[in-house]
Amino acid sequence: MSDGAGIVNTTSRVARCGCGALTAAVRGEPATVYLCACRNCQIKSGSAFSYAAVFAADAVTLNGAHNAYRYTGESGRWIENRFCPACGTAVFFYSEGFPGMVGIAAGCFADDANSVHDASLMPQRMYWAERKRDWVGGFEGCEQVARQ
Repeated sequence: MSDGAGIVNTTSRVARCGCGALTAAVRGEPATVYLCACRNCQIKSGSAFSYAAVFAADAVTLNGAHNAYRYTGESGRWIENRFCPACGTAVFFYSEGFPGMVGIAAGCFADDANSVHDASLMPQRMYWAERKRDWVGGFEGCEQVARQ
């Protein structure tokens, strides 16, 4: 994979579900990394927001059984989460808002010791910032987008 300047990009990461049965291996850098504080993401993540890295579909290799759940988000576009049938971890998703791409739950890269220090996994924006919990502050360098 080339970065356009002739330099081959060999960065690779593996995202895993909680039990390790479902993996998503990615090559290269994400096209975008974001947080989302919409109510659907709060419920899906069981937290104050979701955290996702989006990659070109041809840079992602999926392995393992997975189930799907599709819904229409507050933006009016569909999102299809894919999760491990054994442990229930949502590892990746497809979205009408990111055609030709695969979103990876960035927290699923946790087994990769380098991901903690990986600046390319720093979120660039927070969608649905108007829905974030009052105690959630801004993140340095992270654009706050009221809606999506």
